[in-house]
Amino acid sequence: MNRTLCNALGIIGRRDNLLWEYPSPFLRWFQFHECHESGAIRAQPEAIIAAVCALDMREDRVVDTLLSLRELPGKILRKFGDPALQQPSAPFGFDAFTLLERTASEVTFGLAGRFWRPDLKTGHIPDAQAFKALDDPNVAKLVLRFQVIEHAQDIYTLRTETFVYCANTRTKILFTPYWLLIRLASGWIRRRNLASIQRQFSTERAV
Repeated sequence: MNRTLCNALGIIGRRDNLLWEYPSPFLRWFQFHECHESGAIRAQPEAIIAAVCALDMREDRVVDTLLSLRELPGKILRKFGDPALQQPSAPFGFDAFTLLERTASEVTFGLAGRFWRPDLKTGHIPDAQAFKALDDPNVAKLVLRFQVIEHAQDIYTLRTETFVYCANTRTKILFTPYWLLIRLASGWIRRRNLASIQRQFSTERAV
């Protein structure tokens, strides 16, 4: 596949990894990447990051609908199919992720699983050390990073990046069509998350 097209689809080659300006310290390599950025926010970085950590994605009706659609195959399997899936899972949100790092201007979450499966097959990871140490070639490792970017005159933007690493060719082959399928919805969710946080501070200023 053409390199320019791959980059447009968020598929990243090893050469791009070597030249990446600000890679995630929680993944040695990554093959998939997505990035979105908010409009201007007039608030301190600590407050913006606190808003990210407090965000309930499911309060947004559009996001809740998209995530509910993604959860539907797993619910159907639990009801009619796979006996191993009888235990109902909690609604997907930031609670499903592991907090890897939080600073005054950045917060990073991690998630690992066989995302291409109907039930996602994500597992609990207790902390950043366990996430780094996880060495299962059958799962993809995902890092979600929110970073406050400073601009002139105390104006900031909030950038979100998603990095995904697949340990072997088989896992990458399984993950790639899923990535291409959900990329549009995933980007929509990220943009709505960013817009929600931006509106929050606009409302606070207005009050």
